[in-house]
Amino acid sequence: MNNNTKEKKILNNKYSNLIKIGLISLFNINICALEIVYEPRTPYIQENQNIITGLVATPLIKALENAKIDYSLKKKPAKRHLKEIILNKKAMCVIGWFKNPQREQFAKFTKPLYQDKPMGILTNIKSDINNGIKINDLLNIDKVSILIKDSYSYGAFIDERLKIVKVKKTKTSNIKMVSMIAKKRADFMFISFEEAQEIIKNHKYKNKIKFVTVTDLSKGNKRYLLCSKLVDDSIIEKLNRHIK
Repeated sequence: MNNNTKEKKILNNKYSNLIKIGLISLFNINICALEIVYEPRTPYIQENQNIITGLVATPLIKALENAKIDYSLKKKPAKRHLKEIILNKKAMCVIGWFKNPQREQFAKFTKPLYQDKPMGILTNIKSDINNGIKINDLLNIDKVSILIKDSYSYGAFIDERLKIVKVKKTKTSNIKMVSMIAKKRADFMFISFEEAQEIIKNHKYKNKIKFVTVTDLSKGNKRYLLCSKLVDDSIIEKLNRHIK
């Protein structure tokens, strides 16, 4: 083997090693990135060309970037979010969820990303239920059909009261739930003011539904970043310093 051949072999080995190091580094960056899981839900989370914005998404993305935390965005159906958090197989967080005692047993929470305006209900336009009704009067209406999403939280205050009344559970989306209300397949559903306004503006049955305020619901629920136990406390602390 002449000297030129030896030099070429050494150079090739060097380049090969550099490529391997580069690939390993890229792989490690991907592994270390915090997985942020979301499902589009106007006005809280809206997506456009791999960018998410909205009432909860915008403050979170700003906090992640200001805290210099590597992250990757993953769109997944909401029904999978809690299952993956409970399994606790990776460092991941889901956007815009409510905090309650049950969830605090298996998840970590940041500071609130957003606080809703007072929650109310969506009901059929011809319903006798009107603004200013109290929560207990609402839940005690004779033969009322209360539509709720299975495994969903409406905030601790409402969740506790729903435990003692008969409800109609569904796994479908809020949009389809509104269609059920419009078609009188249920009497009402709880919903935030912000989301109700978007639905009433854009839903195909917008002329058949109305938003009703409930007197007792004077404060809106807070929406958080909910994380698996594998997310290090230092990440939560960093985010909390930058969530505005």
